[in-house]
Amino acid sequence: MPESYKIIASVGEDDLRHLQKKDVKEVDVIEVRLDLFSRNYIQKEMKKKLKALGLPVLFTYRRAEDSSVRSYVKLFHEDVEGILKDFNDNANYLDIELNREDTIFRNYDTLNYRIIYSYHSFKKSILANEMMNYINKAKPVKKKNPIFKFAITPEDIEETADFLNDIKLLSKSNTMIGICMGELGIISRVFGDKFHSSFTYMTLGEAKAPGQISVDTFKKLRADLFKSPSSGKDSKED
Repeated sequence: MPESYKIIASVGEDDLRHLQKKDVKEVDVIEVRLDLFSRNYIQKEMKKKLKALGLPVLFTYRRAEDSSVRSYVKLFHEDVEGILKDFNDNANYLDIELNREDTIFRNYDTLNYRIIYSYHSFKKSILANEMMNYINKAKPVKKKNPIFKFAITPEDIEETADFLNDIKLLSKSNTMIGICMGELGIISRVFGDKFHSSFTYMTLGEAKAPGQISVDTFKKLRADLFKSPSSGKDSKED
């Protein structure tokens, strides 16, 4: 797999409690879905467990209306302020929603995290010019260049192809992540790098979004595609 295509594994509290270092050996970044954790775990147990795993962390908070899975409890900035300070490093990431005015991550542009600006739609796709409008309106950050993630729900395979080709086009001037949710989106999750998507989202437990697959399934599908039928050996990737 190309070194530039990284795996982000999404976890909730039940997943993180049982994770061992051996379980994340194929993972590049752990996405901590803060809305899927209790306040008690965030404030008393999370730091120790994440430090033990030793991977870069992406902190994400989804409100109930922006998620396909049920959250533990509504959180506020004060609930996550401590854990954000503990991991305030440019090796880690914060998810900031492009289509929301508010975020529980206050003054995020002054922190050392790399920012992933995200847009999600569980009902429709989005056009290249619309994505560009969101990118242009995103709050500038002084640290490393931000990443722009667009996760959409296509109606058919043609809409999937159009969206991924738009991601490829926009990647010429931005670091992009393109995800198609649902059954039609499998190509975007497994072979997104072919469309210059820089990261893909997997799960280490139950799926955290429609169509999300496990790291093991991802590895198997990649291996099957790049195996040469004639020799039985892996073919060279472009």
